[in-house]
Amino acid sequence: MNTESKGFSLLELIVVLVIMLIIAGLLFAGISTHKHATLVAKTQVQFLDYEAAINAYCREYGDLPPFFRDEELVLLSDLDNAEIFVKILSGRNVDGQPLSSKEKKLLNPKGKTFHTFADAEFFMKPDGTRDRKILADAFNNKNIFVIVEDPFDEDTVVSKSKFPENVRKYIRGDGIKGAVVIFSVSDDGRTVISNSFNQYF
Repeated sequence: MNTESKGFSLLELIVVLVIMLIIAGLLFAGISTHKHATLVAKTQVQFLDYEAAINAYCREYGDLPPFFRDEELVLLSDLDNAEIFVKILSGRNVDGQPLSSKEKKLLNPKGKTFHTFADAEFFMKPDGTRDRKILADAFNNKNIFVIVEDPFDEDTVVSKSKFPENVRKYIRGDGIKGAVVIFSVSDDGRTVISNSFNQYF
């Protein structure tokens, strides 16, 4: 009778380990892809909400917000731009306090709330707190751009030439149909564009 017990060989252990690592890698990749897609969707919803708020402002006052009358491309990572953007669409200061009578008259005469800015829409600092002076997309990217054309023309197209060079390659045809286009470009080149174009690159 043979009582010698047979264990796993080194080769068998290595094969099992490799299989476990492959499975772990596939699971991690699936989770990362799902998280990435979720952040893209959140960013697009955020931008579409901004677009709807700008269009509602235009319908209410019969004109573009003063912020967009002279600017072709507004970068919201500029602190002054972000602050004015919040004031125009929320009818309040970034800290939630009412606008001064002078600012109210200039930016949002009826003090209407076209968009309520949630904490998640502001930049998260390394310590985990939100900086309510800096807007950010769901990836915590501050480079958000806004282009507003004539909101009262149903056939408005934002020309490809209005976009930065590194974004133009993603635009099909001559431009994007719509009066408002909002997009973000991260430092590593990730671009999320909302509007009816609604595609991630």
